[in-house]
Amino acid sequence: MKWVILFLLLAVAVVAQDIVKSGSITLLALTESEGVKGGTVANLYLELRTGSERVFLETYPMTKVTTQASLRFAQQVACKQVEVDCSKYDFLFTIRALPGIVGGPSAGGAAALLTSALLLNKTVPDDLAMTGTINSGGIIGPVGGLKFKVMAAANNSIKRVYLPAGTKDVKEDDNTTIDLIEYGRELNLSVREVTTLGETLELALGVPQGISNDSLQIEGRYKRIMREVSDDLCQRTADFLSKPLKANLSSLSNFTERAARDQSQGAYYAAASYCFRANVDYKRAWYQEQNFSKAQLIDKVKELKKETDTVNQEFESKNISSLSDAQTLMAVMERVGDSKDTLDKVSEALDSNSTDVAGDIGYAEERLFSGITWARFFGDEQGIVVDQNGLKSVCISKISEAEERYNYVKSMIPEALDATREDIDRAYVLLGDGKYITCLYVASKSKAEADVLLSLIGVEEARFNEIINLKLDIARQALIKAQNKNIFPIIAYSYYEYANSLKDFDRISSLLFTEYALELSNLDIYFREAPPVVAPKPPAFAVPKEVFIFVVGFGLGGLFFFALTRRKSQPATKISRKRLSSRRLF
Repeated sequence: MKWVILFLLLAVAVVAQDIVKSGSITLLALTESEGVKGGTVANLYLELRTGSERVFLETYPMTKVTTQASLRFAQQVACKQVEVDCSKYDFLFTIRALPGIVGGPSAGGAAALLTSALLLNKTVPDDLAMTGTINSGGIIGPVGGLKFKVMAAANNSIKRVYLPAGTKDVKEDDNTTIDLIEYGRELNLSVREVTTLGETLELALGVPQGISNDSLQIEGRYKRIMREVSDDLCQRTADFLSKPLKANLSSLSNFTERAARDQSQGAYYAAASYCFRANVDYKRAWYQEQNFSKAQLIDKVKELKKETDTVNQEFESKNISSLSDAQTLMAVMERVGDSKDTLDKVSEALDSNSTDVAGDIGYAEERLFSGITWARFFGDEQGIVVDQNGLKSVCISKISEAEERYNYVKSMIPEALDATREDIDRAYVLLGDGKYITCLYVASKSKAEADVLLSLIGVEEARFNEIINLKLDIARQALIKAQNKNIFPIIAYSYYEYANSLKDFDRISSLLFTEYALELSNLDIYFREAPPVVAPKPPAFAVPKEVFIFVVGFGLGGLFFFALTRRKSQPATKISRKRLSSRRLF
């Protein structure tokens, strides 16, 4: 009996060790029954268990796929926000609600808050509830049914409600507008808008946002080389413009003016980008005006293909060992790859007797030239060291994240992201071919493209500038964090600079390049050197598995040995009596 009790106690200790932390938060949900809408509350529970960063969801009643996806995003955003290594945990979410709730992504913000709280060993207050999606950069996105949700909070002992920024004014059916903050006061509620997860953590848990006021320092080597690249591309523009076209292209003067402005401000990547766009427009028009024959076009395509293949082979054979060189290869191979793909499509069109492809040849030529100019960044052996196994693992992770975002968007906007689907499929091919750096880049950009749409779902056009500026600020903070670790993400900074230049000119492109910057600003976290292996000191209540097996085995062996020796040492009459006693017990 003693051994049985010991066994049970040890088993309980081992089971208790599996659950690391647990907690809950109140969700505000929308209900709909026979066309009548209302509000209610639901409970979201989370258990952190020892594991490998898997995310599980159990719901009653069953909920939409978008709810499951939003909780996965919430876990990813929370781990990044609080800068905790989540690879040693599994995340088990449970939603309990009454039947009739309208499922969707509106639990994302609350899930991110709850996850962050547990990772920081904190508890979400019982009288707090929130609603809103969670998006890249930790932005809390808009959701519907807010008046009903505020009413539900008031009816369920909630005192504080957090809503997504820009959603407090709700239009009623009679076209009047209700201010939910004032409406909350009437219901004895404190209603507040929140913009980001960082702001929410500060308000709800007293965790400082950690916003840096440091200036963003541009690495000297980057600035020098990017200025040379800008000079090359803009000098090429000047050479082209010295040979006027028959067509009057207003875009050329627009791009060159912007390039000159950015060059004077030291924004050399943005200047180079505008000059590249001017060069593409010029070269497209130039090829079309030359009226080349089909044979001449075929010869030109063959010539460019040969040059593209030579450049491609040269750079693919490079031995990449630093994160800086890996980023350079990403930039080069993207441009060379675009040139190659365009030329392949032109060849197919020419084989089909279509000669309306001259402009595309001009694009391929300029894209190849820009890729060669980026190669100047090769040769920086400082910083984070990368290896093939690490790159392969990151590539797989990024493809998985891109797939999640893609499927999430498609579940809400079925006609969206067809080109992104092609890019994800291309990433799979690159993974299979062992081209892990290019795979990582393509998958990262695919994920960012899906994030753009997620950021805009439910956002009124009047708030686009606000979203762009918010994203730019978040990207800036990410770049400063990298800077403080003595890392300069050359592509991420380039895209950040270009997005900043585009915001008053092309808002959608600005938002897209901001997402690229966000996604590529922290690649170093995937290549962090492993710390020395130190055996952790187990908690007082925990029993290591090996000790548990040894104790149980030792105990059973000792019990068997004790019974055997007692049996041999006792007289036969006594043994017979013991046997009789045993029978009486049964």
